[in-house]
Amino acid sequence: MMDEALARLEPGRELWIAERGVATAGDAVRMRQGRGAAERVIIGSHDPLECAKAMACAEARARMVLIVPSALEEPVARRFTEVFESEPSWFGETRWVIATSGTTGTPKLVSHTLRSLTRTSKKDPQAGARFRWGLLYDLARFAGLQVFFNSLLSGSSLILSDPTQPLERRLEWLARNHCNALSATPTMWRKILMSTAAEKFAFRQITLGGEISDQPILDALRRKYPQARISQIYASTEAGVGFAVNDGRAGFPKSFVEHPPAGVELRLNTEGFLLVRTENRDQGYLGARESLFDEKGWINTGDLVAGESDRFVFLGRANGAINVGGNKVQPEEVERVIGSFPGVRIAAVYAKKSAITGQVVAADVVADVGNEASDWKRELAAHCALHLAGHKVPALIRIVDDIPVTQAGKLARR
Repeated sequence: MMDEALARLEPGRELWIAERGVATAGDAVRMRQGRGAAERVIIGSHDPLECAKAMACAEARARMVLIVPSALEEPVARRFTEVFESEPSWFGETRWVIATSGTTGTPKLVSHTLRSLTRTSKKDPQAGARFRWGLLYDLARFAGLQVFFNSLLSGSSLILSDPTQPLERRLEWLARNHCNALSATPTMWRKILMSTAAEKFAFRQITLGGEISDQPILDALRRKYPQARISQIYASTEAGVGFAVNDGRAGFPKSFVEHPPAGVELRLNTEGFLLVRTENRDQGYLGARESLFDEKGWINTGDLVAGESDRFVFLGRANGAINVGGNKVQPEEVERVIGSFPGVRIAAVYAKKSAITGQVVAADVVADVGNEASDWKRELAAHCALHLAGHKVPALIRIVDDIPVTQAGKLARR
């Protein structure tokens, strides 16, 4: 496991910080004071407080490589050790190495600097003092680091919750500690709205990211928390933070392409993929032959978008499409239609094998339907047929009690 992988590293030159590791945040404090100095630091604690303290200490040294793994098991651990051995050129400044979520493929390692992670962070302590941010994301992931740095640099309070506890208990803890600002995926926000703790929050700031934010979830949050500012953040581990949309509408204005948001350029290629380019190009893939940037500095996000009136709307990830007899179906498009039907709380669309077409579309739905589930499902199927092409209509609809999410708070795609 992880300890075996770490044994391959050169002894005495690393500091492993984890609850089962050979060092703790206390060792990082001593390192900062000049005792037990290490050239390479690995932080991978499940305890967010230990992780936060270690991160603050480790960044104090100039020639430090800081690895923040998103998992403590193979094969991620093996990838880190391989990169240690193959990338000696890193060791000029502190690097933050983050594993992608791997929602639709194998996780990759992306290296960032503090500049690339804090490009959009506000540094206004007077304004920041009004916010008490809650942390639901894993602190070792890109989204968690964004909440951490934004609250730290803006002078806001940060409320950490125990990731080993059920969501309901974590939300109760955040509400009890007067959390008024929270960042989560649209899927997590749907679960929050279903929780008993939802009534206990008085949010000033609501942030959505990591998945497509459709109009139903934006409208539901506006109805529930009319005083909150609602922001959609477009960001990824690879590209960093791209831009924010604050008008309460799904997608982003077409004007962003002609008049780019501060510090980022946007364009669409001929296949409909969104490309981004920023002034800061400190990040990159590690241990991979492919380059994050093309020859002109553009990053292909892998997200498909389409124009609708004055907006560009997100269709989904190309590598997450369902292949129905040669016709590609984006699960997010079907979820958006299902989510607009009365009674739907959360929907997850996935592929099911078919002897005729190879795959068909299937959907799991959490809904308020009472005892008329069969009639309700027929009405939902008719609603989908009205708004979707025939090959996109779910061949199977199941009503379920809950829908699983990944550690990153996203739908667990099959």
